Amino acid sequence: MKKTSPEQVKGGWPATHSGAGPGKPSASREKILAAALELFTGRGFSGTPTSLISKEAGVSTGTLFFYFSTKEELIDTLYRRTKGEAAQAMGRGLSDRMTVEAKLRRLGRNAVEWGMANPEKLKFMEQFAHSPFVSTSAQEEGMSHFLFLQELVRDGIRDGTIRNIDPPLLFCMIASALSGLIARASAVSDPEERRKITEEGLDFIFRGMMP
Repeated sequence: MKKTSPEQVKGGWPATHSGAGPGKPSASREKILAAALELFTGRGFSGTPTSLISKEAGVSTGTLFFYFSTKEELIDTLYRRTKGEAAQAMGRGLSDRMTVEAKLRRLGRNAVEWGMANPEKLKFMEQFAHSPFVSTSAQEEGMSHFLFLQELVRDGIRDGTIRNIDPPLLFCMIASALSGLIARASAVSDPEERRKITEEGLDFIFRGMMP
């Protein structure tokens, strides 16, 4: 039997509902995901009961379980969404007309910008990247959003822009280096100094990739 959303009412959707109709994101669901993000990163998975998530989200526990049958389903959903959002941000502005190096530099700048703008989401991704609390299917789906980066690395190896080493290994090394660069750039308040640090960091990363 199909569930009826807590925000639905008999005869349709109330005018005050932020989604304004079926198919739109639920305000309660978004509040639950936002509260879960903050609590999972701050307290860990085991230290975050669903009752606390509900309380922080301002919804009933029943509402939480309407949208997410288990806490495991909730963290899987959050993991998939966050990975997808990060990948989309990193791929912004890439064009087939760009060289491999130009694409990698644009991708790196995008990653730094997104990481600095979303520190809690970045922390969540790093904290639960290899966590047993995130299902294998969610981890695989999360990584699938970044297949374009692995393909870009392979293109670079084929055209001689990047040294010929194991692409998944290089992908992991890029991710770790970018994480460190984001942390360093985030500690700087002056925009010009931050830009300089970002470019110096990207130069260091990409020169290490060159043959």
